[in-house]
Amino acid sequence: MKTIGVKAVDEQFKMAIGPLADSISMRNQLEAALTEWQEQCGLGPTGTIRQGLRLVHSRVVTAALNASPPPSPRPDGSSNSTLKSEEGSPGFTISKDERDYPYVVTYGNIPEAMQKTFTSLNNVLNKCASILTKTDILLAQLEEATKRICDSYGELSQLCAEAGLRGQKATRAAENFAWNVRLLKAQLTLMNKAQDEASNIFVQVLDAGALLGVMDPSSRKSSSTKGSTHSGSP
Repeated sequence: MKTIGVKAVDEQFKMAIGPLADSISMRNQLEAALTEWQEQCGLGPTGTIRQGLRLVHSRVVTAALNASPPPSPRPDGSSNSTLKSEEGSPGFTISKDERDYPYVVTYGNIPEAMQKTFTSLNNVLNKCASILTKTDILLAQLEEATKRICDSYGELSQLCAEAGLRGQKATRAAENFAWNVRLLKAQLTLMNKAQDEASNIFVQVLDAGALLGVMDPSSRKSSSTKGSTHSGSP
């Protein structure tokens, strides 16, 4: 934020700094968590959560098959891709908490490197949950602050004069005011995009979990995350 030179206006901008900083911090944390997850999975920077889950699932199935004989086919012909029936076999399920936010549960003898991958994924999901839980409040605070600031623009010339800002100083104050407003509006857009990204990650996790057959049975029901309906059934 740039200083305007008018105390009342500068105080209004300062009120926006708190939610602004919190939002930027959450976005940066999610970006760092995603990068770590991609590295743990061996994905490139464009790799998606869905692709990573398929890779990890394949590795878990291979590890389980190497640890014990293949499980017998079920009478109904369905496959048990989690291989949980084998004592000690590594596996994982995707469950949902009371908010319908997904998280990963591992079981069996998970190799250390593989466990780090699951820990990394849960870290991503925690960052997404934080964004979806807190961003609405931060958005409301920032939108309110931005509205008050924009409403004060009509009085800026008078306020500058009262503060003794004239000529180039008044011009610079107006330029800084406009720059700060553009910054706030850009951050509002980024906050909305962060919400969409977090919601999309949850969609990918739930869709991949259903496709791979690793949804926790208690989670196999229709639920919604930010207005989108996901089926937990394979």
